[in-house]
Amino acid sequence: MAYSRGLGLCCLILTLLFFTACTDPEQKKQSHYNKALEFIQKDDSKSAVIELKNAIQIDPKFANARYQLALIHLKNGEMRDAFGQLKRAADLDPANVDAGVKVAEFLLLAKNSEESRKYTEQVLKNDPANIDALALLANIELVDGNFDAAMTALDKVPADKANTDRFYNIRGRVYAAQKDINASEEMFKKALEVAPDNIANHRTLLIFYQQQNRVDDAENILNKIATTFPENVQAHLLQANFYSATGKPDKAEQAALKALELDPKTESLYIMVAGFYKKQGNFSKAATFLENSLVKLPDSIEIKATLADYYFELKRFDDARATMEAVLATNPDHGGATFVKAKLLLNDNKVKEAVDLLTAITANYPKWGDPFYFLALARLRLGEIELASKAANEALKLAPADSRFHTLQAQIFLIQGESVSAGREATIALRLEPRNFAAAKLLAKALLQEKRFTEAVEMITKIREQAPTDIEMLGNLGLAHLGAKNNEEAQKAFSQLIELDPANSKALAFLASLTAQGDVKMAVNLVQKQIELAPEASGHYMLLGDLLLRDKQHETALDAFAKAQSLAPQNPQPYIIRARIMHALGKTDDAVKEFQDLLAKQPNSVPGHMGMATLLEIQKKYPEAKAEYLKVLELKPDQPAAANNLAYLITQDKNGDLGEALRLAMLAKQALPDDPHIADTLGMVHYKRDAYGLAISQFEQALINRPDDPIINYHLALAQFGNNDMASARAALEKSLASETAFAERAEAEELLKKVDGK
Repeated sequence: MAYSRGLGLCCLILTLLFFTACTDPEQKKQSHYNKALEFIQKDDSKSAVIELKNAIQIDPKFANARYQLALIHLKNGEMRDAFGQLKRAADLDPANVDAGVKVAEFLLLAKNSEESRKYTEQVLKNDPANIDALALLANIELVDGNFDAAMTALDKVPADKANTDRFYNIRGRVYAAQKDINASEEMFKKALEVAPDNIANHRTLLIFYQQQNRVDDAENILNKIATTFPENVQAHLLQANFYSATGKPDKAEQAALKALELDPKTESLYIMVAGFYKKQGNFSKAATFLENSLVKLPDSIEIKATLADYYFELKRFDDARATMEAVLATNPDHGGATFVKAKLLLNDNKVKEAVDLLTAITANYPKWGDPFYFLALARLRLGEIELASKAANEALKLAPADSRFHTLQAQIFLIQGESVSAGREATIALRLEPRNFAAAKLLAKALLQEKRFTEAVEMITKIREQAPTDIEMLGNLGLAHLGAKNNEEAQKAFSQLIELDPANSKALAFLASLTAQGDVKMAVNLVQKQIELAPEASGHYMLLGDLLLRDKQHETALDAFAKAQSLAPQNPQPYIIRARIMHALGKTDDAVKEFQDLLAKQPNSVPGHMGMATLLEIQKKYPEAKAEYLKVLELKPDQPAAANNLAYLITQDKNGDLGEALRLAMLAKQALPDDPHIADTLGMVHYKRDAYGLAISQFEQALINRPDDPIINYHLALAQFGNNDMASARAALEKSLASETAFAERAEAEELLKKVDGK
């Protein structure tokens, strides 16, 4: 019997333990939950969260705890966490209509109407008259384009609720989607009538008028908002944005300052006011305003970061750097300050470092257009045209209404020889910002490239009304007249340009050609007279040397190039041409010694290595020539002549890397966009890549400046032949072969003409 009593006692203990184990978790979770509710009543959300999480840890399917936790997250603005808990609560307890409604609202805001509909229908199944769910259903049908179904949902709303601003506004949006403008306006007005104290109703009618482009009605509503809600910051910000968008900067400033007066502690308002000054192009006023703002909010890194950017735009680079560094010392990851740092690197010509930093910024801020814009500028500097174009495209996707971005895209297209696309982008840029002078100049250049000379003359004439002394536009006017066969007007333009800029050698070359009409001695005389007016212009001596060569005065030409060399010792061109002349005169050894002596004294002399490269190229020592060009690019990565010549040598190599040739040619093109020799090289790269249309565009551009050049005309014929345009190829070949100038490819040109005639 003792044994059985002991056994009975054990069973009793085990039974008690079993029931205790069953009841303790339930009691514990409820205890945590009840404590959480008490903390919520006391507005102690931090303690409430701890208790609710404890309850959920005990029972992950505790729907009420998840719901209460979601409400706290909502109150704290923690939307991601709130949505997660609401969704679990609604899934665990479909009878919780508030959780279901809130989940459906989140999903609709996320543009997931299908999932939103699922939760809305779940709510209506439990509560068919739930007005929040009916409003949601109407909005879902509206988003999905089911306008009749949207109205059906609205008709189910009880009469006492249907005649409220909420449902009038939904009906108004449905009518607007159906293009029933009058009915839509009536509904929005009714919403305002029944709830005039709700600023959202005023805003809805305002947006409606703005969408209809009813500016006066929109302004009236804005004035009413400001009168009805004089102490509401948002009311004045609405006015500020409206006046800024409609070109009334003074009124925009007044409204923004009023908002700032009501809320002087919000840093974004100071930045907004400064932004209005920036939009007017008044960076100085914007910077001063932000400097004064820092007296009131001395610790605002956002104001400091914006100020650093404005300092940069004002070219106050030391101030920009100091302010930027102060921000990054506080917050090393600040995007705005890091962006200013990248812009300063670009300004300091540390282009590769700028590219690395801008690439990181665009990865961290993929929806911010400006870093993509500056990345495109940096890529352009490196001659990485395709990558520049890609970055510019990204900037345009993010901000299609930014005139600067279209201007940059136009510039890139122009470099690529895509003049039609360049003209289109420049036109858009001008439409967005009529005062965009850079876009206007690009459009004029595009018209020139397209050979639309009459339109180019008209365009440039308009531009010159605003900038009569702009040298570049005056030169383009001369080119346009030249293209239109108005030689007399072209001569006038170049003559006027020379008066404004006596050292402009390009204009002098055209003027000499037009004036002398093939009389070389007359051209020499004209250039010599101009040298007296601009004795320091090395380009004039280059032109003189070229003319003397044509007149077969080789020794005198050597003297002219030597003078150009002394005036511009860092320019490799005089060294290159002297090397070629000396080789032609049988003085190759003298030329080699001259460059060897120079390099012995200055081993990193760019002109010295360029001269050696030229001689090696003339001697057909191509590997050695390439090595010298590479040395130049190592010393000066953006040296256009070295990049151009190396690119050309690569095109002549059967196994040459045409991708690298394109990069080098684009680098040269970026530095000297109007140089005919560079356009010729880029054309040859395109030709070798079988891109005949692009090649033709570049050769034609080169011929604008050198219309009688036999080599360029031959190259043009090659591309036209490849493009199966035999008539044009024949014309270019005939012009090439008619030239009295000797050129190495004459035999190939004659052979090509036979092929053309045989077609």
